[in-house]
Amino acid sequence: MSAILTLATIQQARARIAGYVRHTPLLPAPSLRGDMPAQLRLKLENLQVTGSFKARGVFNTLLQLNTEERARGVITASGGNHGAALAYGAWRLGIPATIFLTAHASADRVARVTMWGAQVRQHGQVWDDAHAAATEYAQTAGATYVHPFDADRTIAGQGTLGLELLEDVPTIDCVLVAIGGGGLIAGMALAMKETRPGIRIIGVEPVGSAAMRYALERGQVAPLPEVRTIADTLAPRAVSERTLSLTQRYVDEIVTVSDAQMVSAMRWLWAECNQLVEPAGAAVIAAIQSGAANISNHTHPVALICGGNAAVEPVFTAYANS
Repeated sequence: MSAILTLATIQQARARIAGYVRHTPLLPAPSLRGDMPAQLRLKLENLQVTGSFKARGVFNTLLQLNTEERARGVITASGGNHGAALAYGAWRLGIPATIFLTAHASADRVARVTMWGAQVRQHGQVWDDAHAAATEYAQTAGATYVHPFDADRTIAGQGTLGLELLEDVPTIDCVLVAIGGGGLIAGMALAMKETRPGIRIIGVEPVGSAAMRYALERGQVAPLPEVRTIADTLAPRAVSERTLSLTQRYVDEIVTVSDAQMVSAMRWLWAECNQLVEPAGAAVIAAIQSGAANISNHTHPVALICGGNAAVEPVFTAYANS
């Protein structure tokens, strides 16, 4: 674990970003039909500014840049949510921003970035391709590269969500967290386990993009042979040494879910909770529904709904034409 990443740095990050992010709501049980564990609660981080937890790490990073660094601007590569959060944070603080997305990023993803005035460049088929291009561009431009998961400031910012959950549910004994690059679960697990060691931390990955499980099985970071999932915000080919180390130390279990299971969970969240979420945001529900994660022995479990940036234009179009 990085010497910089401690419970204290996460507590400092929470104070630093307090005026820029929301304390998101907790949805109480039970579900309408009683088809989910009655004790389950949902942390609706999909209602965070820009629609995901990513704003936490972004603001913790941007607020620590000096005047010269702000003037040179910031750059990142993103599956969508981190890019939108960085674009918003940069707009809020008056910092120029350039966001690299993949070549096949949806029009909705591009729009969520450009609406805040950031420049968009599209490159490659997967996040890793965009990341390579973005880091090279940042070096040439002299701008600060804001990594979506492999950076102490990012992870500390995401860890503030763990502190918030401990405040929301003082008796929490289990939390389910989706994993992309691992920054969210790394920060949250550090914050929660250092405060309450007995909490069970369960990570959830798509079957077609289980980079953290792949690294854990090998005992080292290794790129996946291929990435195949609809959950584009959970789809790096590899995690990082930093996030792997924290996961090895603090996370109890990693489970996987299929794309079909995530789609079913998305439907459940809409029907039961009136929450329109992206596949990544539904992954934790899919883990419970499929039986991949067994939470029956826990009295106060929480599922983190990490992102809600599902495209809504088809819905608007349908209503407009009805």
